[in-house]
Amino acid sequence: MRLSTICLPVFLATVTVGIAHANIVTNGDFSAVSGGISAPTQFGSGYSAGNFITGWTGNNGYEIWYPNATAASTVNAAGQYSGSGKEKLYGTISAPPSGSAFVGLDGDSTIANVQASIRQTLTGLTAGDLYNVSFDWGGTQLQSRSGATTEYLTVSLGSNSQNTQVLNNASGGFTGWFSHTFQFVADSSSSVLNFLSVGTPGGLPPVAVLTNVSVTHAVPEPSSLGLFGLGLLGLGWAARRRLGGRG
Repeated sequence: MRLSTICLPVFLATVTVGIAHANIVTNGDFSAVSGGISAPTQFGSGYSAGNFITGWTGNNGYEIWYPNATAASTVNAAGQYSGSGKEKLYGTISAPPSGSAFVGLDGDSTIANVQASIRQTLTGLTAGDLYNVSFDWGGTQLQSRSGATTEYLTVSLGSNSQNTQVLNNASGGFTGWFSHTFQFVADSSSSVLNFLSVGTPGGLPPVAVLTNVSVTHAVPEPSSLGLFGLGLLGLGWAARRRLGGRG
């Protein structure tokens, strides 16, 4: 009788350990770059520096890589608008929670070749399974403009998209960093993860900042949850029968 009451908790501990899954995203903190770039720089295949962030591709909008918060607010970013001398963020920007590098994505959809996004193709997914897409983000602004702005991100995995909340940012301000997690059902073994910046008003640079991107299998996985529950019920039933038989 003692054996049956002790074995069940031990089994449960064995099953629940190891459910966590590895991050599928490459270079989710944007720290790995090529070409010897170390200062704020616009990325995308349409610009001289190209897509220098390892694993990621820009859409040739106004998207900038920042090595850290200090450089972001003090160094004029190299890129198509560098001649303004004010292609840097206001000093209200703070370091991400991890202290990592990050990207800035212009959300203005009213001017051609400005609205920015960044994407990565993920492989090894299981179609029909649930995945957690997590990231740190916030709303900020370039010193080349002033005025209150709004900002949100449209996050897509394959054909499925979800929007973050809308952030309201004061002129010259920074909203702070927010940690966010969406859940997506994979529709293919290979899908594009995309972050699109959406901001207002037109003519201003409402900028979303983004870093610490991860994609992991949701825990527990939908395909195994039912089997796991049935297994527990079966164990409980078997233990009960053994106990009842010993009277």
